[in-house]
Amino acid sequence: MKLAKLQALALLVVVSGCGVQSASQYGTETSLVSEVTQSSGVDEAEAPQEDSATTVVATTTTEMTTTTTMPPTTTTVLDTLCIKLTQCQYANLVGVDFSRLQLDFQNFSVATLTGASFSGANLAKSLFIRADLSNVNFSGANLSGVDFTAAAMTGANLEGANLTDAIFCDVDMKSFVGTTDAQIAKAKKFKTKGKVYCP
Repeated sequence: MKLAKLQALALLVVVSGCGVQSASQYGTETSLVSEVTQSSGVDEAEAPQEDSATTVVATTTTEMTTTTTMPPTTTTVLDTLCIKLTQCQYANLVGVDFSRLQLDFQNFSVATLTGASFSGANLAKSLFIRADLSNVNFSGANLSGVDFTAAAMTGANLEGANLTDAIFCDVDMKSFVGTTDAQIAKAKKFKTKGKVYCP
């Protein structure tokens, strides 16, 4: 029993001795490290600092670009469907070819028809009130009884067109192309001095 106590006491002394030796060794190592740090001459503010944990998140951005190019003068299928309904008021029919079509009793009032072609078409009794008919081709068209009141007809080609009973109220007939005095004489009513008719 005494032997076991002595062995335990000896073990305790050895362990505590190791602790003392380790503590003194640690103190020496620490003083050496501080001396090396001071003698290196590197300022702590200039030294790059490392973060203990750095998280890098990669984000991928997908950019989808949709471009729709439709100029305001583009004619759509819906615009041309107005022909079936005989109601084309305010329609955008720029540059449409209506050549040789049967378009009598159509209403094109306030429609935009710049550059359209009605060559050889039958437009009898149709309405073009305040329509934009600049540079429209009416050559050989039947325009009998058509109402062109206040229409913009600069450069309109009326060569060989039938103007019987056509109404040209507030229209500059001097801007027409290809008209003859005989054609204009067949027009039913138009605004001149002493002969004023505007429906």
